[in-house]
Amino acid sequence: MKTSYIIILATFLVGLFAIAVYWPGLQGEFFFDDEPSILLAEGVRLEKLSVESLRQALSSGYAGPSGRPVSQLSFALNYYFSGFNPFAFKASNLVIHMASALLAFFLALRLLAATSPQVKGRNSLIAAGVLASAWLLHPIQLLPVLHVVQRMTSLSALFLLAAMLLHVSGREHGGRAGMVKLVLAWTVLWPLSFFSKETGVLFPCFVLAWELIARRNRDGGLDWFARALAVLAGLTFSVGVIYATLPAGQWLWAGYELRTFTLAERLLTEGRVLWFYLGLILFPRLESLGLYHDDFLLSTSLLEPWTTLPALAGLAGLIWLVWWLRNRAPLVSFGIAWFLIGQALESTFLPLEIAHEHRNYVPLFGILLVGAWGLARVLENNGPFKTLGIMLSTVALTYFPFVTALRAHQFGEEGRRTQIEAQHHRFSARAQHEAGRILAAHVEAALPNSPVYSFARRHYELASKLDPALKMSWLGLIALNCKVGKPVERAWIEALARRLRGTPFAPADRNALYSLKEMSIAGTLCLQREDIERFFAAALANPTTSTYVSVLLHSWLADYLALSAHDLPAAEVELDRALALAPHNPSNNLKRAQLDFLQERYGEARIRLAKIPRADLSHSEQETLTQVMGCLGSGKPAAGCMGM
Repeated sequence: MKTSYIIILATFLVGLFAIAVYWPGLQGEFFFDDEPSILLAEGVRLEKLSVESLRQALSSGYAGPSGRPVSQLSFALNYYFSGFNPFAFKASNLVIHMASALLAFFLALRLLAATSPQVKGRNSLIAAGVLASAWLLHPIQLLPVLHVVQRMTSLSALFLLAAMLLHVSGREHGGRAGMVKLVLAWTVLWPLSFFSKETGVLFPCFVLAWELIARRNRDGGLDWFARALAVLAGLTFSVGVIYATLPAGQWLWAGYELRTFTLAERLLTEGRVLWFYLGLILFPRLESLGLYHDDFLLSTSLLEPWTTLPALAGLAGLIWLVWWLRNRAPLVSFGIAWFLIGQALESTFLPLEIAHEHRNYVPLFGILLVGAWGLARVLENNGPFKTLGIMLSTVALTYFPFVTALRAHQFGEEGRRTQIEAQHHRFSARAQHEAGRILAAHVEAALPNSPVYSFARRHYELASKLDPALKMSWLGLIALNCKVGKPVERAWIEALARRLRGTPFAPADRNALYSLKEMSIAGTLCLQREDIERFFAAALANPTTSTYVSVLLHSWLADYLALSAHDLPAAEVELDRALALAPHNPSNNLKRAQLDFLQERYGEARIRLAKIPRADLSHSEQETLTQVMGCLGSGKPAAGCMGM
């Protein structure tokens, strides 16, 4: 009972401390990927708890193959209770992070007790407590809290850790209760983890590592469950490799067409990235941490840069260490394996961006587990090693929250966040662009001779120079001069058109065209119609622009032509081109029906509207459909009824 009270009190105090550390960052705004996945996701705007609105929330995501419906539903519930209040979203992330830390504590405690029975319970408690506190307060864990969209990472980890804890507990206890735990872990928590983010698919790999290393060492062999799991894992891996080589699996590699690196370059680079991650985990330096790591140098061969080969050799050494320590120190072996498994999906062959800190959210547990094992062992004996262990733990639990607090303060205000990012990552095009974008939104940026205008322009120009494929920086320069009333330089227009046509059209690049359309409709962009149409034509002529994106571009150009240029026939042509590519697209069919109605082709509008499945439309589109149908029934003039 006394121990339980101590654990509860310690948990409460550490939780309060974590809130204090993160509090300044909770005041920050949405940024980066928050916009497409949350702010612009129609289904997230949950107004009532109905079956249809919940269905729209679950299907509102576009990240990953699954759409990550569990995460999207959590965003929608946040909106239902607090609207788009960034504080509420970030505070929810912090609660998830704290719950994950609590699960990490209980999982570490169970693993320590199972693999190190000679360690006293008190020392195991201390070691698990240090691990959970380090997990909670480590600066590399900040982004899944303060970058709202990275709830996908922390929510997936929450369910994965819970599933792992139930699996380990169920396997140890056995019987009916153990079976219930196993069923919950595999049929409820694992799917919830996967549908929060696809990294949850790694749960069986973590389980297999525990079965083959920790449990086998304790029991002296493998039982039927472990053998069956190993065979199933081998078969799944083989089938996956075969699938990836078949035409049906080529979508896995399609992303490389939109990247500035090849598969070979990514695999070579990721060896160095993993050691970079380990450096951030063991010695987190404020200037090395950041939202963007697009300034990480690519490896083009084993010797370019020269650290590539030693990094890959070092990873091979870690894999060998997992094997060599499996009997000598099974928990150390398992911890290293956990880290490597945690990086297996996002830091290997998939055509993802080179480096992001949030990819260490789950892998960090493995490294901390190695440290917790060492601490528990040295606490058993008096001497210099015990003193060293206590000193290192104290330093870590002092230094980690100190750096995290500095980062949280940085993330509490957009100007401060972006300027520090740009200073720490001078060769990051994204960091420079973001710094320019925030400055350009400042009221003083509208004054042509102000320092704010000069600094914003300098950031944009540097971003354009650093990344030869970046489009948004040129659009930023154009919008900046429009804001201050200066003429737009033709060189900027030429550069943007050239990049839209000739550089890989990455998923984020569509934002440039969407912003172009939105700013033109709002009247904040001082470009001529021929320039707007030229940009869209360039993007549509890009060989890496997918059919799906082409449909969007034709539709957005139609929006511009109808709402800004007020040329309904031209907008009709663009929508017809979009519908030729995707005839059953409900949004574009609704827009096409609106154009028919506005041009007084009422019969055609009724026919087209009747074919649109209402359930496939967003909430706002359903309201538009109802409005158009009402106008058609009222007999009022089109322009007057639609408010145009």
